[in-house]
Amino acid sequence: MTPRRALQASAALAAAGLALAMVLARQHAQAHAGIDSFCSINDFVNCDRVATSRFSVVLGLPVAVWGTLAYGLALLLALAGLRRSRPHATWPAGLLVLVAGAATAAAVALAFLSEFAIGALCLLCAGSWLVSAALLAAAWRATRPGGAAAAVRADLGLLRARPARSAGLALAGAALVALVAAAYPRYWERPPPRARAGPPPPGTRAAAPSGPPVVVEFSDYECPFCALAHEETNALLASRPDVRLVRKNFPLDPACNPAVKRAMHPGACALAAAAVCAEEQGKLEPMSDALFRNQKQKLPLDALAAGAGLQAAAFRECLGAPSTVRRIQQDIAAGLAIGIRATPTYVVNGVTYTGKLPVEALPPAPGAR
Repeated sequence: MTPRRALQASAALAAAGLALAMVLARQHAQAHAGIDSFCSINDFVNCDRVATSRFSVVLGLPVAVWGTLAYGLALLLALAGLRRSRPHATWPAGLLVLVAGAATAAAVALAFLSEFAIGALCLLCAGSWLVSAALLAAAWRATRPGGAAAAVRADLGLLRARPARSAGLALAGAALVALVAAAYPRYWERPPPRARAGPPPPGTRAAAPSGPPVVVEFSDYECPFCALAHEETNALLASRPDVRLVRKNFPLDPACNPAVKRAMHPGACALAAAAVCAEEQGKLEPMSDALFRNQKQKLPLDALAAGAGLQAAAFRECLGAPSTVRRIQQDIAAGLAIGIRATPTYVVNGVTYTGKLPVEALPPAPGAR
């Protein structure tokens, strides 16, 4: 591949990456608006879980917006290299290598977070990562015959030789980023727009004005995002002893949930039964903690029950009891009655919040101004 063809390939790849980044930016906004993505196929291959994770926003902007800016810059550089008149033979392939290298490094970091921190894969993101790697390879080819190091030195040397123009370009770029950051709607900081008013879930009574505030949580013990939300909710409510949390089960498992048509979380019904049986022995909180941690440990239920301090014989008898099945069915029916589409979902004063429990959903603490 000649350097010119490599630059043409770089331009095409940068344009593809730009298009992907723009789709991802739109999908990020839709996920926070409660609109399901076409690439949310199951619990692991799930663009919505990635888009609503805490890693989807960096320095005040969605990662997809940063990708849009980076691919836009790469496209401009590649097009500049295709001009007939250039300051030197490889301009600006060296700068293009730096931009593509930064994008590829970011892709590796995001892939690591996706696997080990979020526990989900976004197919659109993966496509963007592949584009970044291919862009780096094409940009590297465009630096021939002198090589990438020489091209980088030549491009940086040219920028240093024109300090006024370089400073102007840098200021223009910084101003563009600042303008985008200031103008971009910070929708991810608001309560989920999926929140909606409605009657309290069946089986839960609205708290009297003088009673403690009640948060009703519908969750699934096989849902990795529920595990993250569980930790966040526990930390939030630790500072609010006046708030009562009511846990309800909404396993995304067709074995017990008639609204689920495919096995998104196989075995979730059995884990819901374990939680119900732990609650009967007054050990729901430690068992809930253990069940969520067990998503990675994969210990048998008997071991979790023993660790939570449950009586083994009573626990095993409870797991298959008709009363346990009825309780899970009641929880699911309560969730379906208010239109639950995903877990976790929280209900506060008749308003539902999907994905996380926002601080502003809670009523003011006693004595707070």
